[in-house]
Amino acid sequence: MRAPSLLIALLLLVMGAAPRCLAAADPPPDEESLRGFMAGDYDLIGRRPDSTKTYAGRITLRVVGDALQATRTIGGVTSQAVLRFDTIAGADRIPVLRAQFTLGGIKHEAIYQWRSDPDNYPRFTGLVYRPNNRTKKPGLEAWFPVRP
Repeated sequence: MRAPSLLIALLLLVMGAAPRCLAAADPPPDEESLRGFMAGDYDLIGRRPDSTKTYAGRITLRVVGDALQATRTIGGVTSQAVLRFDTIAGADRIPVLRAQFTLGGIKHEAIYQWRSDPDNYPRFTGLVYRPNNRTKKPGLEAWFPVRP
């Protein structure tokens, strides 16, 4: 009886079903470690919501207590944001960062996904929008690490 169970488990692993099942039980990310990994300076490029206008600047992420704080400088204008960890609901429960900040004097919100690049630096991409469903076409942002 043991051999068929082992065979089924191996087949599920090879077919990729087992990792999806296990992913749902994965613990939430360790926020303290992630904050330290993400802290640093990034070049930022983006497109404004409901527009084709693009912008570029710099963003600095710093650990402040139990939070990840962002200082955004675009076109010589600096704004602050506190990033918070969250997940997008669904089967994959994708970890994301959420932020609120001003852009061009207007309040905005954003949701960012992150990945590690081949050199083990974090990279971020996200959607930028106005609060309360006032955006028809979300903007986009990408952050690229400024390497020491």
